[in-house]
Amino acid sequence: MKSTERRILEAAGRLFSQRGFHATGMRAIARAAKVSLGTIYHHFKSKEEMLLALLKEEYEKRRRAIEALREENLPVPEMIRSIAELHFRFLLESGPALRPLAQGLRGLSPQAKKAALGMREEFVSYIASLIQEGIARGQIRRCDPVIAAHSFLGMVEAVSARALEGDEVGQRIQERGAGELAEIAWRALAPEPL
Repeated sequence: MKSTERRILEAAGRLFSQRGFHATGMRAIARAAKVSLGTIYHHFKSKEEMLLALLKEEYEKRRRAIEALREENLPVPEMIRSIAELHFRFLLESGPALRPLAQGLRGLSPQAKKAALGMREEFVSYIASLIQEGIARGQIRRCDPVIAAHSFLGMVEAVSARALEGDEVGQRIQERGAGELAEIAWRALAPEPL
């Protein structure tokens, strides 16, 4: 049997995805999780806390996936493509629940924004360390790894957020977006010819 906290988070994620974060109430989450409202508040103080827990899980899942890629010792262009593909896959699997984050954290409290941005910064620093390693090996041109990591992640997030729309362009992005983004990123990071 799933833990109560897990059931609550899964229910919140489903409802955030279906109704949107702001349109989802705590009572609806309690009904969907089949727990009392008191049980919800025992585990989470607010919807924002649930959203942040979902985000933390998401970043941790992505970090572990990138770590597995790192252990494969892939060539840099392949690593970039794989990171873009992973991001797309994870976003399409759980992205709708995290749409408030993809939409610039609008409507969240300053504390929730700060926490979400802190998690993102930690993830960016992880990507920056990969870029720094590539620079040290001569596989990536000299650049500021933090700015390059922010640029890469921002580009992937923006395009993959558009992929969540259920129209023709969103579908096309889902099918080809990761490959196109990887190619653009590699062109920006490729070492300069000697």
